[in-house]
Amino acid sequence: MDKLTARDDIATQFIFIRHGESYGNLGLPTPDGYSEEDTPLTEHGLNQAQALADYWFDGVEIAHIYASPFSRTIQTIYPMAQKLSKKIELMPDLLEYGSTTAGCDEKKIKEDFPLAIPCKGDISPAGGTKLLPVPESYVQAQIRAKCFVEYVKGIYHSGETVIVSTHGTFFSYLVRAALNAEGEECFNSQIDNSAVTVVALRKDNVPLLRTANNTSHLRTK
Repeated sequence: MDKLTARDDIATQFIFIRHGESYGNLGLPTPDGYSEEDTPLTEHGLNQAQALADYWFDGVEIAHIYASPFSRTIQTIYPMAQKLSKKIELMPDLLEYGSTTAGCDEKKIKEDFPLAIPCKGDISPAGGTKLLPVPESYVQAQIRAKCFVEYVKGIYHSGETVIVSTHGTFFSYLVRAALNAEGEECFNSQIDNSAVTVVALRKDNVPLLRTANNTSHLRTK
């Protein structure tokens, strides 16, 4: 499946997106104006973000956009948020596994990403704190992913589609949580920069993996 074709048997659909290529992915020094953990997208990563918006989201109805509060995850979905005229809700529940900071600060968010909505307070709506436990265990990350999935299911359960922009390692936790495939060794996955994985939760409570690690948008460039 390349495009997000409509289905009438879906309760909730998750479009999980890994951020585009970042300076950190290439081992390059973090540019001025960014913290060491808040490494931004490269020029190539920004092009990947634009390709995502150009390819996937023509005529697709999106109920909500969620993102980890780091610059690279926000940058990845910013073109599609602009295209869809949607706000981006930043959720500490979506931080990368092992993060020691809470993402970019609110001043930077207001200046650089006016469509982004910072999380207010120490607890996010899905139950995560702004700072993760250090070190975070596999079990804690699994619970964090499950809480986020259940939170979204509690809001959207009438066929809505939501976008979730997150990071390479935590991505697999989210997919396992959406598929009800618990256990660290149940499967592993390859997640490329800007790749799309779609998990639909059917009305009969059976999860459906519609596409995984899909980078069709990059082949159009």
